[in-house]
Amino acid sequence: MTSIENFFGEIMTEIYAEHLSKRYSNGVWGIRDVNIETRRGEVLVLLGPNGAGKTTTINILSTLIRPSGGVAYVMGYDIYSEYKKIRRHIALMPQGGSINVSWTPLYAVKWYLVARGFSISDAEREAKRWLEELKMWDLRNRTGYALSGGERRRVLLAMALASGSEVLFLDEPSTGLDVESKYILWSVIRKYSRDRCIIYTSHEMKEVENIADKILFINNGVSKGGGDYRRLLEDFQYKYKIIVRSGDLKINNDHMMIRTGDFIRIYFREKSEAIDYLYNIKDLKDVNIKETDIEDVYLFNIREEGESI
Repeated sequence: MTSIENFFGEIMTEIYAEHLSKRYSNGVWGIRDVNIETRRGEVLVLLGPNGAGKTTTINILSTLIRPSGGVAYVMGYDIYSEYKKIRRHIALMPQGGSINVSWTPLYAVKWYLVARGFSISDAEREAKRWLEELKMWDLRNRTGYALSGGERRRVLLAMALASGSEVLFLDEPSTGLDVESKYILWSVIRKYSRDRCIIYTSHEMKEVENIADKILFINNGVSKGGGDYRRLLEDFQYKYKIIVRSGDLKINNDHMMIRTGDFIRIYFREKSEAIDYLYNIKDLKDVNIKETDIEDVYLFNIREEGESI
C-alpha cells in the first residue's frame, strides 16, 4: 500500500483530484481546472450545462483518457501510473451508452460479470438481483430490439451496479427514461450508495434533489464551487424570489437579478422585501413569491460576472 493509500484510508477519501485539465489534439479544452474530493457513502453530482466538462471529468477519473495536467487518485491509486489497478475497483455507465440490440438484459448483465471475473453461478445470481431491483426481470429474455432506449439504459445501470465496484461513474444515467423509471433509478442508487462512492453527472435539478449528498458545479471546464447539498441550501443568502418576463419589468438595480432567457429572477433575503417589491410594482400580474431552491444556487455558482444564463 502506498503512502497516498494510507492517507486516504484514514480520511476515507475515495476520489481526489486537483487542477485537472484536458486539452484535446484539436486545441479544444475539455476541462481547464477541476477539483474533486469525495468519499465512500456519498453521491457526488457534477452539475453543469451541456458542454461544461462533466463527461471529460468522468472519462479522466475512469481512466478512459489521460489528462493534460493536474493530479488525481481513485481508491488511493494514481490515474497516471496505476490506471490498471483503478479499473479493478470501478464501473462506468457512459453517457449515451446502450447494450448490443441482439443481447437480452439477462445475457448482457451475466456475461459482463463473467468478463470481470465472476463465476457463472455468481454472475447469474447477481444479474437476477439487479434486474429485479431495476424492475427489468420480466424483460430479461427480450432482445434489445424489443426494448426501449430507456430500458436499454436501465440494463447498463444493472451491469454497473452488479459489478460490486466500490466506485461508480454514472454519466447522465437517466437520459431517455420516463418519469417512473427515473424514480426507480434514483431509489436504487440512494439505497446502494451507503457502501459505494458514486459520481453522477446531470443538468437536471430534480435529480439533484433526489440523489445528491454533495454537488460540484462545473462551467466552462472549471470547478465553480459546491459542497454538501443541504448546507448549500441553508447557506444561500437569498431565501425568496420572484420570476417575471423581462419585457414586463423595468430594471431596478436595487435587488439582485439573474436573467435566464426571456425571464428575470429577482432575489430577496426576507419575504417582507419581496412583498414590498410586488406592492410597489403594480403592473405585474400573476407573479408569486417563491422560496429559492437548488436551481438558484446553481445559477449563482455557474454564472460568470455580469453574465446572463
